[in-house]
Amino acid sequence: MERCFAKELGGNYLVYSRVLRQIKERYDKELRCAKRPAVRKILNRDVSASVPVILCVSQILRFRFKAPAKEDVRLELTDGWYALPAALDTVLSQFVLNGKVKIGTKLMICNGQLVGSDEGIDPLDHGYSSFKRECPVCLNISANNTRLARWNAKLGFVSPRNSQLHSNSILVKSLRDVFKDGGPIPAIDLVICKRYPRMFLEHGVGNQDESSLHLTEAEDAARQIEHDTNHQRISERFADMAEKECSSVSLNCMLSYL
Repeated sequence: MERCFAKELGGNYLVYSRVLRQIKERYDKELRCAKRPAVRKILNRDVSASVPVILCVSQILRFRFKAPAKEDVRLELTDGWYALPAALDTVLSQFVLNGKVKIGTKLMICNGQLVGSDEGIDPLDHGYSSFKRECPVCLNISANNTRLARWNAKLGFVSPRNSQLHSNSILVKSLRDVFKDGGPIPAIDLVICKRYPRMFLEHGVGNQDESSLHLTEAEDAARQIEHDTNHQRISERFADMAEKECSSVSLNCMLSYL
């Protein structure tokens, strides 16, 4: 808050007495009232990471690899108390490089995937460090399932009554908001303008050109009837041949005994 409103809150917000009071309130809320914040519930795997949540970017993590030489950009997301690392797709990584997503940006995320440890972990564990490359867990997020949140949005889980949600997923307002490499689309409201008849694709197998044909429903039905007729004709022919062969064998056996 002091970063955003330095003139109004400078020296009055981040002070010892206020920090001490907030820590005491957190102690009472988590240990006495058993009300854990969003990130801790996700890390404990008591709540699915796909649930819509608003988190704040606390750090931009950059990890360099020697072979092959590249840089992996990740985010450290926080709910105000605990943090977890987030792996980005190509679209979100480009937003970070362009400065559209920076420290202090609030993101609304849904359909996240918590990968790493199969069992729940606690952010207070000794071996847990969200800013290190060796962090045992990571939250995978994609651009189509992530939206910028308002600067004054409340951190934590999003209420299902939120206007930006539909069936507990972010509602994409327009096809122009869909990114090609941004992962699956969570939810979108579309209007059917025209309904085309059902078409069938027939692959040419055994032909010289091996071309494919697009058939209407009537043409496909005619092809199916023709195929069934030919199959029945061939089956009857082979059945007659087998019957004649069996009769010939039986006649030869009878003559051999005479």
